[in-house]
Amino acid sequence: MKLGSIVGVSIKVNYLFMLLLMVYTLLGLGREILLIVLAVLIHEMAHTLVAIGSGIKVTEIELWPFGGQAHVEGFLALEPGKEFYIAVAGPVTSLLLAAFFYFLPVNPNTYQQLFVVINLLLGIFNLLPALPLDGGRILRSAVSPLIGFKKATARAAFLGKSIAAALFITGLYFLKINLSTLNLSSLDLTGFNLSALNLIIVAIMLFMAARREDKLLSYAFMRYLVNKKGQLAQKGMMPARHFVSRPDTEVKDLLACSKPSFYMLVIIVNADYGAEKMLGEAELIEGLLEKGPRVRLQDF
Repeated sequence: MKLGSIVGVSIKVNYLFMLLLMVYTLLGLGREILLIVLAVLIHEMAHTLVAIGSGIKVTEIELWPFGGQAHVEGFLALEPGKEFYIAVAGPVTSLLLAAFFYFLPVNPNTYQQLFVVINLLLGIFNLLPALPLDGGRILRSAVSPLIGFKKATARAAFLGKSIAAALFITGLYFLKINLSTLNLSSLDLTGFNLSALNLIIVAIMLFMAARREDKLLSYAFMRYLVNKKGQLAQKGMMPARHFVSRPDTEVKDLLACSKPSFYMLVIIVNADYGAEKMLGEAELIEGLLEKGPRVRLQDF
């Protein structure tokens, strides 16, 4: 569900998160919900501003209870350093907000302490090394130069699903303890603690988001080729641009020259400048995903 836009970036709320917000508002927790949404939005805007400052275009932000996902255009796998700074911006901002409001004079008539706790939990939770959390993106940026973007994403997404499963089991355990203390025969729910239920819901959403990261892995870079394929299918042809390159050239340097208006073809030449092989843009992208941002043409 789209809420609006900030600095040209669409703000959306995940439908399950929206349902959760409605339920908790009906339970009389509307102000608490507003604080959570505000904390998550600030967290995601920190990612967005750093991405824009790094030359990465952000198309939309989708809000989840544990943070959100900023959808970007561009090849983050080409420059893992950029992904690191973009990912770390959110947790750092949340922790700084928690510290700032913690040291402000406490007003018992405000929700200051709750806002501190929300930002503290948001910052710490997102540092867990698992996709789609920021810690998973930090982990991916660190290991993708070693094992490749595809394997790094798959492993970080697996950690995300594993953490979600652990949270789900923990939530069920505490929910069982909570229910055992209630008088269910008289439908008296006084004293019911929502913490266990919150944990279960967050676990489900985290698992879904991690699964989506893993599932969409093969299409992460292919989105860039959608317009080109559409133009080729519509007209039967499209402009191409040839690049002549030595075998020791890094693929990321070549892909940095790619544009939506043409299809890239790279001719690899030997020491005598004789043509050895020609690679298409899709092959370059697949090789980058498999082997990491330091892959060179000679590695093909």
